[in-house]
Amino acid sequence: MALVTVSAIFLRWLPQHGLPILLLFAVSAGAAAAIYATQRRRYSVSSDGIHQGNVDADITAVLWTAFAGVLLGGLGVGIVLMG
Repeated sequence: MALVTVSAIFLRWLPQHGLPILLLFAVSAGAAAAIYATQRRRYSVSSDGIHQGNVDADITAVLWTAFAGVLLGGLGVGIVLMG
């Protein structure tokens, strides 16, 4: 939900910073959609792991989320400094 809210805030900045904001919107909306699309599978795997007493961390999901956050931060700073 937080990434969806951030996407809406980026659209609010469109008049001040121009079309490059759409790149931020695309990254945050894409990350939100990916999280939503994989949520059921991740919860099912975690539930099975809890039932078996062996829960492994989903390193891939953590790294992709971290990558999206770093990309959003870098793009945001770049867009603000350019405008």
